[in-house]
Amino acid sequence: MIRGGVEAMSARAAFWSGPRNQRSADAQGAGRIRAKLSFLSFAPLALLILAAAAIGACAPPSPAPGAGDGGVNVGGPPQTVLVHGAAPIDVVLTDSGPSGPMSVVPFDSSAPAGDITFRVKNLGTMEHEMIVLKTDTPFDQLPVVDAGDPPAPVTAGANKVDEANNVAETGDPNLKPGETRTFTATLAAGHYVLVCNLAGHYQMGMRAPLMVR
Repeated sequence: MIRGGVEAMSARAAFWSGPRNQRSADAQGAGRIRAKLSFLSFAPLALLILAAAAIGACAPPSPAPGAGDGGVNVGGPPQTVLVHGAAPIDVVLTDSGPSGPMSVVPFDSSAPAGDITFRVKNLGTMEHEMIVLKTDTPFDQLPVVDAGDPPAPVTAGANKVDEANNVAETGDPNLKPGETRTFTATLAAGHYVLVCNLAGHYQMGMRAPLMVR
């Protein structure tokens, strides 16, 4: 009976040890698989870290910010700055109808000597022109002693200023409403007056001073 009981107990032990051993083996296998997966997922990250370190080791050191760069590192070759000629002087011609008032409005009242470009736009309701006169007479005190086209001295009916000192102008034909014309004049240092010298327009306010330095 004893031997039979021992044999029965041994059989039962073998029966129960089989599944436990199998479960243990399965668990060990799953652990090995998880370890492989963890290594494979970590490998690309490690490679990226190593590559970044290598690039950083090969890159040239950044220079310290200089006094002329605003405290910011600036890379690359020095920049070349292109300097263009002076911008044109914009001049607007306006009126409130044939009985005035009228005006010549330059956007700059002075300019350096040399080539000066004027860009003249007629924003009035009738034709106008612009003439550049060199004179030391104040811009609003030019004598109105001429008439006709071209202007010439008259003893009566004068409605234009003398154009003997005309150094540049918009030219013919006159500027119609809305038109723009550009011209360039070489002007020496001195005093100038910008006028519209169509009949009566100077008297109605179409005059402005210009200083050339």
